[in-house]
Amino acid sequence: YIGGISDTAVAELLTICEIRNYEANDIVYREHADSTHLFIVHSGQIDIQYKTPSGSRETTDTCGKGDFLIWSALIVPHKTTSIGICRSRAELLAFDAVKLREICSKDTAFGYQMMTLIAGVVRRRLQAARKEILEQR
Repeated sequence: YIGGISDTAVAELLTICEIRNYEANDIVYREHADSTHLFIVHSGQIDIQYKTPSGSRETTDTCGKGDFLIWSALIVPHKTTSIGICRSRAELLAFDAVKLREICSKDTAFGYQMMTLIAGVVRRRLQAARKEILEQR
């Protein structure tokens, strides 16, 4: 999922990663929660949803294999900005956020690569949100 990283970084990532399994309709995370883990989807699909002013939830993006969830694990204030709900059974790789930030600080080449990936995730989500807004007009 993260190509071209050093063997040292791979070894460190393996020590801070766990596999989490979810069923369809399980909520992986809620809006405004502490971002304690960065997730990578290994299998399944996760809908990214936002609450509307009326209280309903709108899906603006769907993540699949290789996609990152909870980018806020690396961005201050480390709070989620959306809701992640399983569209199907899913297996996620969960990386401890505090330890991941420490690895990024120690290995700046890896840290740069992670932040580049996270910037791509944020860009994709903003594009999806913009598309959703324009479709509602």
